[in-house]
Amino acid sequence: MNIKLAELEHRKGEALPFRLTLDAAELKHRHQEIRGTTPVDAEGEAVQLGNLYYVKGSMKADVDFVCARCLKPFTHHAAVHFSETFAPADDPIVGEEEDSEILPLEGDEIELTSLLQEDFLLAMPTFPLCEEDCKGLCPTCGVNRNEVACSCKNERIDPRLAGLADFFKDSK
Repeated sequence: MNIKLAELEHRKGEALPFRLTLDAAELKHRHQEIRGTTPVDAEGEAVQLGNLYYVKGSMKADVDFVCARCLKPFTHHAAVHFSETFAPADDPIVGEEEDSEILPLEGDEIELTSLLQEDFLLAMPTFPLCEEDCKGLCPTCGVNRNEVACSCKNERIDPRLAGLADFFKDSK
Protein backbone atom coordinates (compact mmCIF):
# COMPACT_ATOMS: atom_id res chain seq x y z
CA MET A 1 0.00 0.00 0.00
CA ASN A 2 1.26 3.44 -0.90
CA ILE A 3 0.23 6.82 0.47
CA LYS A 4 0.36 9.61 -2.06
CA LEU A 5 2.05 12.75 -0.78
CA ALA A 6 -0.34 14.92 -2.83
CA GLU A 7 -3.27 13.45 -0.89
CA LEU A 8 -1.62 14.37 2.42
CA GLU A 9 -0.89 17.89 1.17
CA HIS A 10 -4.56 18.40 0.23
CA ARG A 11 -5.66 17.40 3.74
CA LYS A 12 -3.71 20.36 5.24
CA GLY A 13 -2.62 18.76 8.51
CA GLU A 14 -5.59 16.45 8.89
CA ALA A 15 -4.63 12.80 9.48
CA LEU A 16 -5.26 10.22 6.75
CA PRO A 17 -6.25 6.89 8.35
CA PHE A 18 -5.11 3.66 6.72
CA ARG A 19 -5.56 -0.05 7.26
CA LEU A 20 -3.72 -2.90 5.56
CA THR A 21 -2.82 -6.55 6.01
CA LEU A 22 0.75 -7.78 5.62
CA ASP A 23 1.47 -11.08 3.89
CA ALA A 24 2.05 -13.77 6.53
CA ALA A 25 4.01 -16.05 4.17
CA GLU A 26 6.47 -13.27 3.31
CA LEU A 27 7.08 -12.48 7.00
CA LYS A 28 7.59 -16.16 7.83
CA HIS A 29 10.08 -16.48 4.97
CA ARG A 30 12.10 -13.46 6.15
CA HIS A 31 12.48 -14.45 9.86
CA GLN A 32 14.05 -17.80 10.72
CA GLU A 33 12.35 -18.17 14.12
CA ILE A 34 8.76 -17.63 12.92
CA ARG A 35 7.06 -20.99 12.35
CA GLY A 36 3.72 -19.51 11.33
CA THR A 37 1.64 -16.39 11.73
CA THR A 38 -1.82 -15.08 11.22
CA PRO A 39 -2.09 -12.20 8.75
CA VAL A 40 -0.65 -9.06 10.32
CA ASP A 41 -3.32 -6.38 10.63
CA ALA A 42 -1.89 -2.86 10.56
CA GLU A 43 -3.79 0.33 11.14
CA GLY A 44 -2.64 3.85 11.64
CA GLU A 45 -2.60 7.34 10.23
CA ALA A 46 -0.38 9.53 8.11
CA VAL A 47 -0.17 13.31 8.33
CA GLN A 48 1.88 16.12 6.85
CA LEU A 49 3.02 18.86 9.20
CA GLY A 50 5.19 21.48 7.57
CA ASN A 51 7.79 19.78 5.43
CA LEU A 52 7.67 16.49 7.38
CA TYR A 53 5.42 13.47 6.94
CA TYR A 54 4.51 11.34 9.97
CA VAL A 55 3.23 7.76 9.86
CA LYS A 56 2.18 6.05 13.10
CA GLY A 57 0.01 3.17 14.20
CA SER A 58 0.10 -0.42 15.37
CA MET A 59 0.18 -3.97 14.04
CA LYS A 60 -1.28 -7.11 15.59
CA ALA A 61 -0.86 -10.82 14.86
CA ASP A 62 -0.54 -14.21 16.51
CA VAL A 63 2.93 -15.60 15.80
CA ASP A 64 3.98 -19.23 16.24
CA PHE A 65 7.47 -19.90 17.59
CA VAL A 66 9.41 -22.83 19.03
CA CYS A 67 10.99 -22.11 22.41
CA ALA A 68 14.76 -21.80 22.10
CA ARG A 69 15.30 -23.55 25.46
CA CYS A 70 12.72 -26.35 25.73
CA LEU A 71 11.72 -26.71 22.03
CA LYS A 72 8.01 -26.49 22.89
CA PRO A 73 5.85 -24.77 20.24
CA PHE A 74 3.98 -21.71 21.50
CA THR A 75 1.96 -18.79 20.16
CA HIS A 76 2.84 -15.20 20.96
CA HIS A 77 0.31 -12.39 20.52
CA ALA A 78 2.41 -9.63 18.97
CA ALA A 79 1.33 -6.00 19.22
CA VAL A 80 3.87 -3.76 17.49
CA HIS A 81 3.64 0.01 17.52
CA PHE A 82 5.35 2.01 14.81
CA SER A 83 6.17 5.65 14.23
CA GLU A 84 8.16 6.91 11.24
CA THR A 85 9.06 10.39 10.05
CA PHE A 86 9.82 11.28 6.44
CA ALA A 87 11.19 14.34 4.67
CA PRO A 88 11.90 15.03 0.99
CA ALA A 89 15.34 13.67 0.02
CA ASP A 90 16.58 17.14 -0.95
CA ASP A 91 15.57 18.66 2.40
CA PRO A 92 18.64 19.73 4.41
CA ILE A 93 17.19 18.17 7.60
CA VAL A 94 17.67 14.67 6.12
CA GLY A 95 21.45 14.90 5.83
CA GLU A 96 22.16 16.86 9.04
CA GLU A 97 22.80 13.89 11.31
CA GLU A 98 24.21 10.54 10.33
CA ASP A 99 21.95 8.63 12.74
CA SER A 100 18.86 10.73 12.08
CA GLU A 101 15.52 8.98 12.41
CA ILE A 102 14.06 11.02 9.56
CA LEU A 103 13.80 8.85 6.46
CA PRO A 104 14.31 10.38 3.01
CA LEU A 105 11.38 10.31 0.58
CA GLU A 106 12.08 9.12 -2.93
CA GLY A 107 9.29 9.93 -5.35
CA ASP A 108 5.76 11.11 -4.63
CA GLU A 109 4.56 8.23 -2.42
CA ILE A 110 5.30 6.62 0.94
CA GLU A 111 5.59 2.85 0.42
CA LEU A 112 4.11 1.34 3.59
CA THR A 113 4.25 -2.42 3.03
CA SER A 114 8.04 -2.89 3.13
CA LEU A 115 8.40 -0.33 5.93
CA LEU A 116 5.82 -2.09 8.12
CA GLN A 117 7.26 -5.53 7.34
CA GLU A 118 10.65 -4.32 8.53
CA ASP A 119 9.20 -2.78 11.72
CA PHE A 120 7.28 -5.99 12.48
CA LEU A 121 10.27 -8.28 11.89
CA LEU A 122 12.58 -6.12 13.99
CA ALA A 123 10.13 -6.40 16.89
CA MET A 124 10.18 -10.22 16.79
CA PRO A 125 12.49 -12.01 19.25
CA THR A 126 15.66 -13.63 17.92
CA PHE A 127 15.69 -15.99 20.91
CA PRO A 128 11.98 -16.82 21.50
CA LEU A 129 11.07 -18.23 24.92
CA CYS A 130 7.76 -19.87 25.86
CA GLU A 131 8.09 -18.26 29.30
CA GLU A 132 10.62 -15.78 30.59
CA ASP A 133 11.82 -18.24 33.23
CA CYS A 134 11.85 -21.34 30.98
CA LYS A 135 14.20 -23.96 32.45
CA GLY A 136 14.84 -25.69 29.12
CA LEU A 137 15.92 -29.26 28.47
CA CYS A 138 18.29 -31.23 30.68
CA PRO A 139 21.59 -31.54 28.79
CA THR A 140 22.12 -35.05 30.21
CA CYS A 141 18.79 -36.88 29.91
CA GLY A 142 16.86 -34.49 27.61
CA VAL A 143 13.75 -34.14 29.78
CA ASN A 144 11.83 -30.84 29.72
CA ARG A 145 12.72 -29.38 33.13
CA ASN A 146 9.56 -27.21 33.09
CA GLU A 147 7.43 -30.37 33.27
CA VAL A 148 9.59 -32.87 35.20
CA ALA A 149 12.39 -32.41 37.70
CA CYS A 150 15.34 -34.64 36.84
CA SER A 151 18.04 -35.86 39.21
CA CYS A 152 20.93 -35.48 36.79
CA LYS A 153 24.08 -33.79 38.01
CA ASN A 154 24.97 -31.14 35.49
CA GLU A 155 27.95 -29.83 37.36
CA ARG A 156 30.64 -28.69 35.01
CA ILE A 157 34.07 -28.36 36.50
CA ASP A 158 36.83 -26.66 34.63
CA PRO A 159 39.46 -29.38 34.05
CA ARG A 160 42.18 -26.96 35.11
CA LEU A 161 40.56 -26.69 38.55
CA ALA A 162 39.55 -30.35 38.98
CA GLY A 163 42.45 -30.90 41.40
CA LEU A 164 40.96 -28.36 43.80
CA ALA A 165 37.74 -30.38 44.03
CA ASP A 166 39.76 -33.37 45.27
CA PHE A 167 41.58 -31.13 47.75
CA PHE A 168 38.32 -30.11 49.44
CA LYS A 169 37.03 -33.72 49.57
CA ASP A 170 40.07 -34.76 51.67
CA SER A 171 39.60 -31.93 54.17
CA LYS A 172 36.15 -33.09 55.26
